[in-house]
Amino acid sequence: MDVSLPRHRHRHAGRLDLARRAHAEALRLQAVTARAGILALLVGVFGALAWLWPVMAPAVLLAWGAIMGVGILTSRHLVRASADWPQSASALHRLEWSFAANAFFIGALWGALPLLGAYTPSNGAQTLVIMLLGIVALGGTGIFAPSRRVFFAFIVPTVGPLIATLATDPPAALPQAAIAAGVFAAMLGALHELFHHMLTSTLAQRLSSDTLAEEQRVILDSAGEAILFTRGERLIKCNRRFADMVGETAERLAGRPLWQWLADPAEWHRNSDRARHALASGLTFRTKIRLRRANGELLWVEFTAEAVDAARLDKGIVWLGQDLTSRLRSEATLHASEARYRQLITLTSDWYWEWDDKLRFTHLSGPGLARAGLGPAVYGRGLGALSDLVGVSAERWSALQQQIERHEPFRDFIWQHASEAQEVRWFSMSGNPTFDTEGHFAGYHGIGSEVTEQMRGSEQFRHLAYHDTLTGLPNRRLLDDRLHLAIAQASRRSQRLAVMVIDLDNFKLINDSAGHATGDMVLVAVARRLQAAIRTSDTVARLGGDEFVAILQDVDDVAAVHTVAQKITEALALPVDAGTRQYLLGGSVGVAIYPDDGNSARTLLAQADSAMYEAKRRGGSQHVLHGAPLPPVTPRSAPTRAERTNRPAS
Repeated sequence: MDVSLPRHRHRHAGRLDLARRAHAEALRLQAVTARAGILALLVGVFGALAWLWPVMAPAVLLAWGAIMGVGILTSRHLVRASADWPQSASALHRLEWSFAANAFFIGALWGALPLLGAYTPSNGAQTLVIMLLGIVALGGTGIFAPSRRVFFAFIVPTVGPLIATLATDPPAALPQAAIAAGVFAAMLGALHELFHHMLTSTLAQRLSSDTLAEEQRVILDSAGEAILFTRGERLIKCNRRFADMVGETAERLAGRPLWQWLADPAEWHRNSDRARHALASGLTFRTKIRLRRANGELLWVEFTAEAVDAARLDKGIVWLGQDLTSRLRSEATLHASEARYRQLITLTSDWYWEWDDKLRFTHLSGPGLARAGLGPAVYGRGLGALSDLVGVSAERWSALQQQIERHEPFRDFIWQHASEAQEVRWFSMSGNPTFDTEGHFAGYHGIGSEVTEQMRGSEQFRHLAYHDTLTGLPNRRLLDDRLHLAIAQASRRSQRLAVMVIDLDNFKLINDSAGHATGDMVLVAVARRLQAAIRTSDTVARLGGDEFVAILQDVDDVAAVHTVAQKITEALALPVDAGTRQYLLGGSVGVAIYPDDGNSARTLLAQADSAMYEAKRRGGSQHVLHGAPLPPVTPRSAPTRAERTNRPAS
């Protein structure tokens, strides 16, 4: 994901906001200049009436003056309305267009003067009109400097008709008057552009400076540390944190000497020489000192000072102050809380433990350690290295390992411990990760407790009592229950069922050569393959060691049993991944059919067990049905050279 995208959008939004504020400020200034322009407009209108009264029809001039009065009133209303105008971008554009429309109306009235007629080029009236419009256009250039749109809305209708009139009926004394008027208009445009650029640049710089100053003020006031800027012994500026620290306002603190807030003002003089020497050498000066608040309360503060210019300390010094009072109180409270916690631990059967970043025990305390088989001997060892810790399935070990690798808290990790009297008890551990001051993983800490009574009455205890702790398959107790129930249902429904005893071939070689941990991994993989080979309504259980039993209910015919048995032997013949190696096993399967081979669970298991040994006698990796000839199946080929190499013992 491109993390720069949100930052780009943020900068773009900031530029848009600055542009909107600059636009609003320019229109505010336009309203100010327009207010002054109304007075100039009144003077110009009365002057035009006076100058042109002798040479133009009075009725035409009065009508022109009345319409101009409407424009003046409109300008006055627009200037007043702009004070309360909304500041959204769309509203500001509407305001600017309103100014432009009003300017166009007034400019069109001025531009209409050459078209009113009733005089000739030789009587001097045309010269008066040209001079008057030149003055008006020049004044509009300054008045409408904040906005290009408003300026052009005014200047085009003001000068355009004059240029057209001079082009069609030029004065005899100045036949090129239209060109001169056009050059004059172009000069006005260039002059306006200069005014507009200077004005908008000044506004943008001021707004940018105001924004930067406001952002700096917010940053300083949001800081958790006190920040001061001093020259000599005088405080020039500080943030809100320091003002709150001493119980004053920032405005009242400016200009006052720093030693006024020291519990002992003499400390300032004792430390000033040392501070100047350190800062002049380009070093950071640190000191712990007590301040006195406005209400007389004392507090410890640690100050860090940096010089603006080590060669010229008179330029100023920046101080960072951290209130140590709250930290000291927190530490005292924490120590008291830890002491109370340890006292409570001694009154319960729980214990407290700690691991380092290598997940090794570094601390144990509490009265319940002896019952859990824990003590100083486990220091430096990990949880998985404890031989007394049993009763944890591979899935639960894996889940715990994943949580620890992600540095996540874990809760209620439960295991068994058998005492010397062979009494099995249950214990639980919960832990939270710890990190150092730089955020690096430092280990775990947590508590442990005995949960034997809770487990005995819980569903989890019942599950563990009826299931194999390694593979999660039903154990012998649950197998007996399910087999008796299956026989009863088959008898009632006049159906058949099959009992299969499955024993792994060559499993002892794995335990002897690779160890029991690898053997456990193989057994878990075998259990999954057996579950995948039968229906979900059937049962596969682990009797112990490498021996398994499968119960197939509602068997239609013996051929279906052969198919399932062949599927099992083929699944067990595939290589098994355990650690970094693969192992070839195989399995011998003995099958007994109810009611053909017996009517009781004991008889069926015995007959299936006998058939399993017959399968082993015939070479293994095949199945035998009790009391029936071997079905026609493809014999297992001899292992290849590569397969013999993959065997753990060879």
